[in-house]
Amino acid sequence: MTSISGFLANSYSYLSPKSGQRSAVGAKSDGSAAPAGQATEQTPAKSTATHGTLAGAALTARAKIDAGYAKLGSADTARMTADDWDTVGFPEFDRQMLYAIQTNEGGLFSNAEVKAAKDEVASRISDIVQSSGPDGDWTEVHRKMIEFYDAASDAEKETFAWAEARASHQTAYMLSGGTEDVRTDNPVVNKLTQAWDQVIGSNGTAHDLPNMPAYREALMWWSDANGGARHVDLSA
Repeated sequence: MTSISGFLANSYSYLSPKSGQRSAVGAKSDGSAAPAGQATEQTPAKSTATHGTLAGAALTARAKIDAGYAKLGSADTARMTADDWDTVGFPEFDRQMLYAIQTNEGGLFSNAEVKAAKDEVASRISDIVQSSGPDGDWTEVHRKMIEFYDAASDAEKETFAWAEARASHQTAYMLSGGTEDVRTDNPVVNKLTQAWDQVIGSNGTAHDLPNMPAYREALMWWSDANGGARHVDLSA
């Protein structure tokens, strides 16, 4: 049986997205999707949908970004620094708004804005990891990461990537000595935790996870609920 410490050491890079601070300079937009915010004198677009929907969150985010550009006095995303994106307001955006930007909901966002949203999420994950202190209390880190993923928007929770991350941190939390009940009623997450059990039972590593029968079953379940299993290549 793989030791707890060995399992965590070998799998942590897989269990969470790469943590890291926002990059110093934002990526340059190719101009393919930046319908607003290109001039500081423009009036921010007003949301016509409720924030409760992903489309509404996208409109709210678009308006806030445009207002942020006006506050900053520039919409030149090619020259944006991390501090500039903070001034635009990304640290204040809620998870649904960030997800709407990350997925370019409605085609409302430039490549640079999508990257800024991804960097903001990575920064929040980095803050959680760094909160463990110099000795690295990974049990607490994984518990906080479970809370982080549970706080995601409904749209984000429908993705397979969310289920993978939620199941991975749940497994790591229990292996590192966690005692709280962090289970969920999400069937895909539950099947993925079974896949982790199969990895551990076979004395494998995190890289073996996609080859586990329960992982492939979870992928089939998720695919069936999102357009049909025929779109999933299980031979890869």
